[in-house]
Amino acid sequence: MMCFAFANAQFYYDKHGECRGAYKDSLEYSKLVGLAERFHGPILVKKPVKGVKPRKNLKKIPQKKIQRTFNVSRDTLGKENWLEVEKNEIVKLCLDNNVLAWETSLDSKILNDSCLIFQASMFIGVDTIKLYFPDSDFSQSINFANSLKYLNFHNDEIMLGFNNYDPAESKKNPLRKNEDPLRIESISGSYLVDKYPITNCEFTQLMWDKIPTKPTFTNSDRQEMALKWAYRKKNSIRNSNCIAHDSAACTIFLSQAMEYANIRSIREGLKPYYIFSETNFNEPSILSKNNYIIAYFDFTKNEDKYVQISVDSSSNGYRLPYYDEWVMLARGGDKTKKAPWGDSTATFAEAQKYAKFFSETEIFEADPVGQLLPNDYGLYDMFGLVWEHVLFEKKNPFKALKGRPSCLKGGDDQV
Repeated sequence: MMCFAFANAQFYYDKHGECRGAYKDSLEYSKLVGLAERFHGPILVKKPVKGVKPRKNLKKIPQKKIQRTFNVSRDTLGKENWLEVEKNEIVKLCLDNNVLAWETSLDSKILNDSCLIFQASMFIGVDTIKLYFPDSDFSQSINFANSLKYLNFHNDEIMLGFNNYDPAESKKNPLRKNEDPLRIESISGSYLVDKYPITNCEFTQLMWDKIPTKPTFTNSDRQEMALKWAYRKKNSIRNSNCIAHDSAACTIFLSQAMEYANIRSIREGLKPYYIFSETNFNEPSILSKNNYIIAYFDFTKNEDKYVQISVDSSSNGYRLPYYDEWVMLARGGDKTKKAPWGDSTATFAEAQKYAKFFSETEIFEADPVGQLLPNDYGLYDMFGLVWEHVLFEKKNPFKALKGRPSCLKGGDDQV
């Protein structure tokens, strides 16, 4: 059977990387067994990737280029277990058991009866490899967190809020009340969190169709911003590699960040989290839990517009962090200090190990991500570098923000 027999088909390769045929539908276990016997070794099933033509022979990946190795026990499969990789990283994956077949859309090649070499995706997100063993017709999956951190909490104590005013001062002057006081709470649940801020490459690639070649804003600031994104698009190649430590994306409006989250979900076959609806409201507000009115901006419309945002409770897709979640993640588990890098007596030099506060470039540019130390959760650039949009899930506690549904966190100044 020719390698290019079917469009959008699954192609299968022998242990030498040679294409042996294609199937329109999923390969049944009995067929995998027959193919493995016929070609004397494990089979690699490549899932189709939109816009990428299948190869007759898989490219070789020299072992000297391997950047990370995972030795996985078969007994751990089936449990929630995430292996962390970086974008474009060359990874060696070995099981403590012979493998009958591997199934993935990643660039990969069989190394031997129990090992596979693959290259992680160029985008932040989740990569999955499915595998079959000779003695079981049930598939198992291994999930890779690509530039993501997996955090699992079981009744863990975390600190929320902040010390805006000294308690004694607030007692003397009730008007200087701490609107979000420090407090300890217990949390249970698991999170997949971006390890770094979103980069310019990632935003450009995923929002490609929404970035015009020649924007025409009448507002000079918006025009300058849009021209910057148009310039990035012009100097990029569609579906080109995004390096792990590209420059951080900035000057992104809240509605654009939400659209990015939805597009990122769709790319991975997930259900988008945010629902955009028309509205007659003309100012941002929180209508109810997870029901917002926000200003809507894109790269083409000159007029100001508002949209209603609700969430799909059945979604398994990406979303922005809520305010309390961001505070929890930024602290990195610390419950005693005023900031993840130290208390109020810490030197500026110590703070600079974790956060870059002032950019030396213009307002529409930011430095590369992940150049400084991470916090204790393994998250980079939670402070400094760029602002991050965060949502209030139910209520905005800050009077100065006049009930707005979101705020910016992580930049030079804090709410």
